[in-house]
Amino acid sequence: MMFKNTPTILLIAIIGATPLLAATEPAEDGRYAAIFPPGWQVRDVVLAAADAGHSTLTIGRTANIGVFDLPHRDDRNALRDAGAWLVLPASVFRGCLIDQTPITPSPRFTRESPAT
Repeated sequence: MMFKNTPTILLIAIIGATPLLAATEPAEDGRYAAIFPPGWQVRDVVLAAADAGHSTLTIGRTANIGVFDLPHRDDRNALRDAGAWLVLPASVFRGCLIDQTPITPSPRFTRESPAT
């Protein structure tokens, strides 16, 4: 009976381990996503970051995820001490938990619209 489920168990283990392996690599650009406890709002994340001596670059798709510029390990540890559950390279969450909208205005909106 155990051998019948082995391929399924291995597939689940591989799928689950892949993001964890990516998380072990340091962020190339120094951007890290910090996941705070469920129920935290944007205000809570920003205040925790301020307590750790950092400012928030952006907020993730949920209010309890913040993206920060954390080039040093001590910076990441300070954010954990301020309440973050996980601090992982932001690239691990790209497309899933971090909104990838551009931070510069679209050319369509920078042009003046005709007067009506």
